[in-house]
Amino acid sequence: MLGLAQGAPPAAPATPRDASTLLLLRGEAPEVFMVKRTGRASFMANAVVFPGGRVDHADLDAAWAARCTESPAAAAARLALPETEGPQALALLVAAARETFEEAGLLLARPAAGGETIRFDADAAAERFAAHRAAVHADAARFLPMLAAEGLVLETHALVYLARWITPAIEAKRFDTRFFAARAPAGQTGAHDTHETTASAWFTPAAAVADCEAGRIQLAPPTYRILLELADLRGVEAVLTLRGGAQPVTHAPRFDTLEGELTLLLPGDALMDGPAGARNRIALRGERWVSEGRGF
Repeated sequence: MLGLAQGAPPAAPATPRDASTLLLLRGEAPEVFMVKRTGRASFMANAVVFPGGRVDHADLDAAWAARCTESPAAAAARLALPETEGPQALALLVAAARETFEEAGLLLARPAAGGETIRFDADAAAERFAAHRAAVHADAARFLPMLAAEGLVLETHALVYLARWITPAIEAKRFDTRFFAARAPAGQTGAHDTHETTASAWFTPAAAVADCEAGRIQLAPPTYRILLELADLRGVEAVLTLRGGAQPVTHAPRFDTLEGELTLLLPGDALMDGPAGARNRIALRGERWVSEGRGF
């Protein structure tokens, strides 16, 4: 069950660590790129997830301000953070791009002098960026000098802020995760890294949900709920414009056991902050999650 809410709760809730994840989308369905986490992972082992991970100290380097397509202040405004937290806002976007490069081999970058998103379909570029990927995987601090050496800037402006979920207080490991979405770069196909991730594929949201409900893959509750919502949409643009400029609701759910089922209560449920009788929750029934309510 992905290691969620297992064992005794901690004596005091752990402080959530900032993390980012990225939905890269293509096609009319659309399809989203997902990877399977290794069974050795201490968090969400064997789960099929969007590429992502925690913000690294290197993502906060002040030099990122000159290596991204938007300023720290602009990033803060888009993420509804104070302007003084611009470096942290930009770090969230950088982390999403870096982790996606590490885990999926997909890079949202373009030449600093202008031009199209970098392509890996030429043999020489593919070999060179495979070496870069291995270096960044070994040390996150290598990401910034790699881009500088290649004359690239991260297309952070292209990452649309889609969702925010905070791990329940009962968990020993907690993350404050922003979910971003972007159009997949042309000339790049994506592949898992064989270390942190052991498989990868392009899924339509509906197919991923169906595979989860049939027991063929495991999805964490936030991933499951997001995919449920996207299954009703057609085309990449429909996902990227879903929020219409509005900020996503922060989901800070809590676990409870209701009628013998492990249940994740979400904002708007009567047992959280909603009116009497309202249900917005995800319950574990047998070996699969069942969602009641909408929104992510």
